[in-house]
Amino acid sequence: MNLQIAGMAALAISAAMGLSFAALWMLDRVNRAQQAAAPVGSAAALSFLFQHGILVDTTEAAQLLISISGRPVTTVEHLSALLAQRFPTLNSAICNMGPQQQHSLYAADHTEIAVLSRHHDRLRVTLTEVEAPDDLLTLDRPTLISFERELASLRGTTEHMPFLVWRQDAAGAITWVNRAYLDACHTFGDPARAGLWPPCRLFDIDLHSAMTQTVAARSQRHRLGGDGGKPTHWYQFHITRLDDDFLISGMNVDTVVEAEDSLRTFVQTLSKTFADLPIGLAVFTRDRRLALFNPALADLTGIAPERLIQRPTIFGFFDMLRDLQMMPEPKNYNTWRDQIADLEASANDGTYRETWHLPFGRTFRVTGQPQIDGAVALLFEDISDEIGLNRRYRTELELGQSVLDTLPQAMAVFSSSGVLTLTNSAYDALWETETREGLDTLFIADAARHWADRCAPSPMWAQVRDFVVTDRRHAPFLGDAMLLDGRPLCCALRPLTGGATLVQFQIQTDLPRRVHPVPTGPREGRVAAEG
Repeated sequence: MNLQIAGMAALAISAAMGLSFAALWMLDRVNRAQQAAAPVGSAAALSFLFQHGILVDTTEAAQLLISISGRPVTTVEHLSALLAQRFPTLNSAICNMGPQQQHSLYAADHTEIAVLSRHHDRLRVTLTEVEAPDDLLTLDRPTLISFERELASLRGTTEHMPFLVWRQDAAGAITWVNRAYLDACHTFGDPARAGLWPPCRLFDIDLHSAMTQTVAARSQRHRLGGDGGKPTHWYQFHITRLDDDFLISGMNVDTVVEAEDSLRTFVQTLSKTFADLPIGLAVFTRDRRLALFNPALADLTGIAPERLIQRPTIFGFFDMLRDLQMMPEPKNYNTWRDQIADLEASANDGTYRETWHLPFGRTFRVTGQPQIDGAVALLFEDISDEIGLNRRYRTELELGQSVLDTLPQAMAVFSSSGVLTLTNSAYDALWETETREGLDTLFIADAARHWADRCAPSPMWAQVRDFVVTDRRHAPFLGDAMLLDGRPLCCALRPLTGGATLVQFQIQTDLPRRVHPVPTGPREGRVAAEG
């Protein structure tokens, strides 16, 4: 958008400069028409008088030309700059004149002549007309006033533009600048050339090679300053060919450069972070082409990085995974594309999460996450070790449960908080329960109540309950009870690691009835032991 504004401003400037030159030319022609009938040195002639290089006197016509130009003319250099387009060699001719010499110069179009006359430290520059007065163009005063007003409006527009604008000829010489360019010359230019014309060249731009490139390539970027303690500024240029000159506009893009540097730093930080992640990352753009990946993706999937750099589509990416047997083989390949489309839609909604069991014992967890601007990120995590550990743990649990189920004694394990965590088949057979199929949590109080309901009244069950929840157990607990069918029951409680308690039940016919007291402790629900 900024470059479009700069380009529109450049066209406005070119029109302004074209009109300003035309207005000056017409005014100049009017003045020369007056000169034709006036002798040199009269009020109507264009004459400038300098002493020691400083302007000391002018004719009325010359003063009118200076006021219309809008430039301060106080020295010989200022006059040379003002007349540079019509008299390109005026400045060099003045510098090469002796103390008592006179010299004449033709204008570039041979319609005007500049007469230079030096007498000691005084220099007179007089502009006279070559053509006949009949060939000159005359303007009425309203037309002249209209040109002056429009010229002042366009000049004010160019002088108040916030970006640099200037013109260069084919040789690289500057022929026109705006106020912003002069301000930049004052800050970054050579102090020895302050106030001189032409101003210094702030940028070294190859205009001819730039014009052979495309319009987008002509928008060059250059740095200004940055050395000698001066601030650094970046400018984006737009170059336009105007006749034999080049119109160049420079827009300050410091904020753009800072944003690009911040983005570059952020991307580098993310890249370093992604490079160290053990999880494979693949980010697909809105058009579903691979835009970002990390080294772990290539390591996990086996896809060569050079193939990933080619930015395959999401379908091409999964085709490569399938060829390498790094994803489950579809049962029906005809629906393969539909499955990938469903996967993409799920990932785009943030709901895709699946476990892939691959050949050779490997297992991947694949997660799809939506990103900004319609992008999709796929995460590939190798969970083979986790799955193997879970399988071994489950196998050990099943093996331990099988061992417990072979024991004739009824057994139950309660945690330190009194929750039933483990039983065997003999326990369910003795107490007619299905503990391994229940979904509700069973506490020691509920279990003790169930045991007491199936036995003769006895204070032992309160002691068993308190033993499980107490935190001071120095010795096992042994007690006897009588089932409702008359069979004697021996109950043994033993503390385990982590505060857990093992409860064993065994039907006995030869043991006397006995109850051991429960150790006292700080836990609530404690009941006094009875012998």
